Amino acid sequence: MKALIYCYRSGWVNNALGLALAGIFTRPLTSPPLTAETFPYARLAKVDLIYIALHGAPKARLLHGDDGIPALDVDGVLNGPSLRPGAVVILEGCYGAKTPFPQAFKERGARAVISSAKRTWDKPRMLGTAGRLGSMMVKALLQGAAPEAVVPEGWEVLM
Repeated sequence: MKALIYCYRSGWVNNALGLALAGIFTRPLTSPPLTAETFPYARLAKVDLIYIALHGAPKARLLHGDDGIPALDVDGVLNGPSLRPGAVVILEGCYGAKTPFPQAFKERGARAVISSAKRTWDKPRMLGTAGRLGSMMVKALLQGAAPEAVVPEGWEVLM
């Protein structure tokens, strides 16, 4: 499974570790230096798993990296390429389910979008609750579980 990880810069080690423990080995893209304007939206079409660990807020049309830097724009997703058939998106950051991002990814062709409706927590230099849940979801997906079967309590899946 080819994956793209996009996260806030201070959490890149945590996110790389969590995905490596699940069996995905790739270096995350980070914000900064990337911003909502410079993020390579075309790369979303080249992967089977999109794992986004950025800061969110209810109804937000932008997700943020460190220092409040706009990192991902819902319009960038909607105006971007169609996703690979069967692509799964995990929005690991706070309130992902309360934003327009799940619907935007579905409109671009995602098979499923898994996201939290609540605040999520991670820790510096180690896996917090969000990272552990993300790692468990990815591991189960790699083992063939259906997206709706891997959703933790308090999270949502849009199919």
